[in-house]
Amino acid sequence: MANPLYGQNKADNELDKVGSKVIVMADDTTLTASDSGATVLVNAAAISVTLPAAKAGLSFKVIFGIATTAGADILTASGDCFFGIVRLTSTTADQMGVPQIITHATAIAAPGSYDTMDFVAATATIGGSAGDAVELVAVDDIAWHVNTTLTTSNANPGTVAVIIAS
Repeated sequence: MANPLYGQNKADNELDKVGSKVIVMADDTTLTASDSGATVLVNAAAISVTLPAAKAGLSFKVIFGIATTAGADILTASGDCFFGIVRLTSTTADQMGVPQIITHATAIAAPGSYDTMDFVAATATIGGSAGDAVELVAVDDIAWHVNTTLTTSNANPGTVAVIIAS
């Protein structure tokens, strides 16, 4: 997308690159702040993805390329936490679990209690099937906002427990 009028937008062709970085992961990886804005494709049934230290504006979209049948997790940097909403729906029955909702105030009051997200595709309280996506945005220097709807092959999803203490 070239700039149609000279000087109208000083970013010019840099706008074409926004959100275009894809990181494919098959092994445990620690992301960096320079990876912000990337889509992370997780191609392992058991893997740990560690986020950089939270800083307002950093963002990632994590997509599971395969089911997390052996367990996977997303970890914050030391002292950081997750908050937001996690929904869970069954792929085998018309059922939804009770969403996990954690407020910003709750999470930052005890960050060590909300610093890990666990995923196992076939469980009643977690989920993490192929194609599920987790959107993460750092809102300040301690907290990552989470917004996701996960799927499980379990016919009776229960109360979601994705965000936990490490």
